[in-house]
Amino acid sequence: MRDSSLISKRAVRVLGVAESFTLSRPRSVMVGVVMRSDWVIDGAALGSATVGGLDASQSIIDLYNRLGRSDVHLVMIDGCIVSWYNVIDLDAIHESLGVPVMCLSFEDIKGDAATAISKLFQDAPMRLRLLHELGRPMIIPTPHGTLWARSRGLSYGTIKVVIHRFQREGKKPEPIRVSKLLASALLRNGIHDQ
Repeated sequence: MRDSSLISKRAVRVLGVAESFTLSRPRSVMVGVVMRSDWVIDGAALGSATVGGLDASQSIIDLYNRLGRSDVHLVMIDGCIVSWYNVIDLDAIHESLGVPVMCLSFEDIKGDAATAISKLFQDAPMRLRLLHELGRPMIIPTPHGTLWARSRGLSYGTIKVVIHRFQREGKKPEPIRVSKLLASALLRNGIHDQ
């Protein structure tokens, strides 16, 4: 699907992906929710990623593929660094799935992820490369507050329109908000992948 058709198409479907983790468990809980632009949920899948690993991008690819859906037009991820410095590889996701992908942050980034990665991980060069490849975030003003986005296969204008279309209450677009609620509930209730 072309970037511009995400704006003009009436029934856009987004896979919203979010995760929840704790350092006391080896794997995060990852949830994907397929939502139409009229806010109807018509699919969901579960996955996980290694806390402190480098497999979150592949986990998102696997989650998308498990859905077996050819009608998902866009992948929207809650954060670009998940599950304790598991850096998202937007290029790998975009190339593997053949659909546009964006990761969103809902607060201005505080601190220096590169310094933390350098101190904490032996595979810091790989993580730092992925972090660098994400690029600088685009500032997305919305009626609900400012978001920061990084993407592949999307123009700035399309990102703004898609985010606005999927916002209902608060900053988080509904596909991410719902998937985050589910991931947090599953983790809190002890349902997680070992």
